[in-house]
Parts: sequence; C-alpha cells; structure tokens
Amino acid sequence: MNNKIIRLDKKLAENNELITDLSNLIYYFRHELAVLKNKNINYSKDNALEEIQEYLITPYELYFVTLNQKVIGYLVLKIFDDTVWIEQLFTHKDFRRKQTAKNLTDFATQRAKILGKNTAFVNVHPNNEKMLKFLASQGYTVLNLLEIRKAYTNEKIQTMISVQIKSTNQSFEFDY
Repeated sequence: MNNKIIRLDKKLAENNELITDLSNLIYYFRHELAVLKNKNINYSKDNALEEIQEYLITPYELYFVTLNQKVIGYLVLKIFDDTVWIEQLFTHKDFRRKQTAKNLTDFATQRAKILGKNTAFVNVHPNNEKMLKFLASQGYTVLNLLEIRKAYTNEKIQTMISVQIKSTNQSFEFDY
C-alpha cells in the first residue's frame, strides 16, 4: 500500500470530514500513549482538534495518509535547528503492518534529506515494544539519550530497565 502523503495546511483544515478523521487518530494516539505510561488522562476529541490547530501555527509539520478518503495514518515532524524529529507516528489499528508506518518514516527521512539533514530522529516510550521493534526493522538504533526522573507521587513502578556502558562494562538498573 503506497498512498500519497499529504501535508495538512489551513485550506485542508477546513475539510470537516478530514479533520474529524485526523482528530480521531490523534485522540487514539494520546490514549494509547497514556496506557504505555500507565496514566489516566483527560484528553478529549476536542483536545485533539485543538492540537491540530496548534500544528497549523507552530513549526511542526503534520502529514497524513488516506485510503478511500479516510485518514489511516499520520506523522508529526518537528524541525528544530539542524534536526528533524518524528514527534508522532500513528497508524489506524486496521492498517498496521501494511506499510503505512514504513511509508511515513521513509517520508520523514526524505523530508530530512530535502532540508539538508541526514536522517530523522525519534523519541519512543520504552514500553512501546511494537514501535521499538518496527523502528529496529527500519534500521533505527538507540543513540545516547536516557531520560531519568524521580517517581511521581503514588506512581506504581512495574518494570526495571538495565543500562550497560560498553566501554567500562558498568551496569545501572532503574525502576521503570
């Protein structure tokens, strides 16, 4: 499946059916992300509509893919200094494992190259095993970023992550 990737602009944002489809996917993305983070969120479809409007006035670029006039996936890029970041990548559950996410990540890399960059970077939640597996299959690798914070009040830590420093063979374990 190789559908055209389209950038959302102000004119397209006037298409109510398109915006409804897109806001539904953003809503689902936010809720799936909350599950990964083990959090309850109060995020509505109205919040998703507001998020779309923000993308139209900020340096973010929102792209989407349609099939039979329905949005089946989307990508949000942040272009900051000399880096292109994939901020969001989401595919409707019925279109996963059908090349939609691959086409969107390939597009992000092409967009980066057009801007004179080598590749696009991605932040991924460590519990998002499906995305980690997908990105590894596309040639992405972990760099050197590890965010660390103290636990939130009443946060239940469910897993542990181990980080090994190859050069010194030291390991550090963190509750996660």
